[in-house]
Amino acid sequence: MLKYIYLFFVLTLFAVVSITAINFYVLSFSNIGYYKKVENLEKRYVWLVFWASVIGKSTPSDILKDRLIVAYQSYQSWKIEKILVSWDNSQKNYNEPVAMQKYLIHLWVDVDDVYLDYAWFDTYDSLYRAKEIFWVKEITLFTQDFHLKRALYIWKRLWLKTQWIETNLQKYIQDDYNNKREMLARVKAFLEVEILKAEPTYLWDSIEIITDEKIGEAKKKILE
Repeated sequence: MLKYIYLFFVLTLFAVVSITAINFYVLSFSNIGYYKKVENLEKRYVWLVFWASVIGKSTPSDILKDRLIVAYQSYQSWKIEKILVSWDNSQKNYNEPVAMQKYLIHLWVDVDDVYLDYAWFDTYDSLYRAKEIFWVKEITLFTQDFHLKRALYIWKRLWLKTQWIETNLQKYIQDDYNNKREMLARVKAFLEVEILKAEPTYLWDSIEIITDEKIGEAKKKILE
């Protein structure tokens, strides 16, 4: 009996030490490129707004709404030209990207400046797809602080240039839960990036995020 108690103690200690070490490692990537005010951001062509839950079929939750509001503020301040929004559309009656798009349009973002990614099943998938599907090489990430540090770690380990802005505009009901959940989520991200070197659930043909310059050239050719 004592042997099993000892084994349980050793395994528990190993798990705690491993989780702590991995969390410190992931958080070590978030010491630069951190902004809290839109006016301090460098201009980037593409910015990524991370998903959060939708209430009903189309109403953004408080967390998601704040991400979209800060994205709009950046767009309005000419810090951003195109917005990439992504999450899961696997259920027929639950479409987060379209709900996000509609809210941005409601805030007066041009519909042509919003790109949708329908196949993001976790943060790693979204960032990998932003790189491989949408050809994004530089990006600004929009999300709350508890999630942003993990996202920044993944993006930097994909060897791409980034900056990030936290979107904590209020106190959220599930703050404690979100912070605790992140400890395990960072371990998952570490395994995906460093050990498994996984590909996204879905990876298909590239979609180019067209610049305004290219749009202008195309219109000019049509008029010729």
